[in-house]
Amino acid sequence: MKPLADQTLYEILEVSTGATPAEIAEAVERARALYGPGSLATYTLMSSEEAALLTRRIDEAQSTLLDPAARARYDEQVSAGAPPPGAPGGEEPPAAAGWPSPPPVIPALVVERAEASQPPPDPAPAVRAPPPPPADVPPARPAPILLSREVVDPPLVAAAAPPSPAPAATPIPLATRAAPTPVPTDDTAWTGEVLRRLREARGITVQQLSERTKVTRHHIENIEADRYGALPAPVYLRGILLAVARELRLDGQKVARSYLERAGSSGGAGGTPRAR
Repeated sequence: MKPLADQTLYEILEVSTGATPAEIAEAVERARALYGPGSLATYTLMSSEEAALLTRRIDEAQSTLLDPAARARYDEQVSAGAPPPGAPGGEEPPAAAGWPSPPPVIPALVVERAEASQPPPDPAPAVRAPPPPPADVPPARPAPILLSREVVDPPLVAAAAPPSPAPAATPIPLATRAAPTPVPTDDTAWTGEVLRRLREARGITVQQLSERTKVTRHHIENIEADRYGALPAPVYLRGILLAVARELRLDGQKVARSYLERAGSSGGAGGTPRAR
């Protein structure tokens, strides 16, 4: 596998060079969810420097491949063999369309001169008091207060119905706690269950893994289910395990050796059952 700095932006997102903008945007979200801060992959399989570099490359892929003009220039540089933008010796990637550019820095002296050249604001107009009424107009008389029963007695109000009791809250069942994702170590026993949980943690379906590794779907399902009797011969099974481990960013030699030992001890995949 090539180092992160030497991989193209398409290889970082694991998409083809003819991917559509929707596929690229989906790949960016998937890569950030898989390799973002605090994820299992960055915690167990990468150093902090590699995780920071991968985050920068994912941001670079988003800003370059989602901009048609920037993507066209990038494809020309990659096809010509020039260092891609963001790699050692390459140019900085242009800002993606729709992303705001940083505002220009204006010297304080220019700001002060611009404020000084502006005319002072117009003073607020004075509020004029209303003119006094003419002396020959008598003041208005207040309206008479009626003391009839229609005014004095308050109107009858229908008694409000008592509020209905609130329905009892339906108890919400507690969510079933998912099985924790295994953390690979040097002593990990690589079984089909461990490979399946790591594949699901990386957001890869069986169909996607089959298309990327060129391994048939039923072989992958048999491996993850530990159906040793349905697996091919060890020489072919080893190649399949190396391809699956490479796609899951695992040590293929350790995965293949551990899985073949367990398959051989069970009598499957060309092995002979051990005497009990």
